[in-house]
Amino acid sequence: MLSQNITGKVYDSETTVKGMKVFNLSNQNGTYTDNEGNFTIKATIGDTLSFHSIFHDKKIIKLTKFHFNDIIVIELSKTVNKLNEVLIQSDTKQKAFNQAKTEATINEQISNDIKSNPHLYGSSSKYGLDIVRVIGLIGKLLKKKNKKNSNVIPISHKSLDSLFSNSSFFNNELLSENLDIPKNYKNLFFDYCETKNLNEELLKNKNEMILLDSLITYSRSFLEIIEASKKK
Repeated sequence: MLSQNITGKVYDSETTVKGMKVFNLSNQNGTYTDNEGNFTIKATIGDTLSFHSIFHDKKIIKLTKFHFNDIIVIELSKTVNKLNEVLIQSDTKQKAFNQAKTEATINEQISNDIKSNPHLYGSSSKYGLDIVRVIGLIGKLLKKKNKKNSNVIPISHKSLDSLFSNSSFFNNELLSENLDIPKNYKNLFFDYCETKNLNEELLKNKNEMILLDSLITYSRSFLEIIEASKKK
C-alpha cells in the first residue's frame, strides 16, 4: 500500500546511460532507462535497487526516505572505456523499424494460417493458441523483410549461432541474463537479427562491443514484438 513511483537519472563519466537495466530486488520489478537515462520504477522505503549493464560496474542502493523527495541521480563506472570506431556504411541506409505495420502484417498472416490450417492450432497454451506455431510464423515473416542488394555481407543466422556456440563472451548466459531472450526464442531472435543486415565485419574481435550494442537494441524491439503477438 505504501508503494509509489520513484524516478531517477543514470550517468557515467561521459554521458547519460540509455537501456540500463534497473531492477527492484525487493519486489522483483524491473525497467530500463530511456534515451535520456531516465527511469521510473515502483518502490517503497527500504527496497533495494540494482543497476547493471555489460558496459558498467554493477551498483546497488537501498532506498531511504530521502530518495523519494526528488529525482535520484545514479553515477556508474564504465567497464569499457572506449568503443571501437563504428563501421560506416555509406551506400546502405537501413529502414526504420515500423512496429505497428509489422504487428498488423503478423496478425493478418496468423489469422490466415489459422483459417487454412485449423488442425495445427490447439488450445493447450494459456494464450488459447499453440504459441510455438505462432512464433514460428513470425520468424518466417521477419526473414522476408529487409532483403537488400549491397556490397555489405550481412550476419546470418548460422553465423550468430556459431558465434554464441563458440565464444566465451557471446554465450547463452549473455542472451538470457543481459538481453532477456528466453532460451526457446534463441533461434527466432537470430532470425530477427538476420533481417537487420548487420555487417559481417562486426563478428571480428575488435568490433565485439559494437556488435553487442546492436544486439541490445534489437533485443528490445524483438521482445516487444513477441509480447504484442502473445496479447493478440
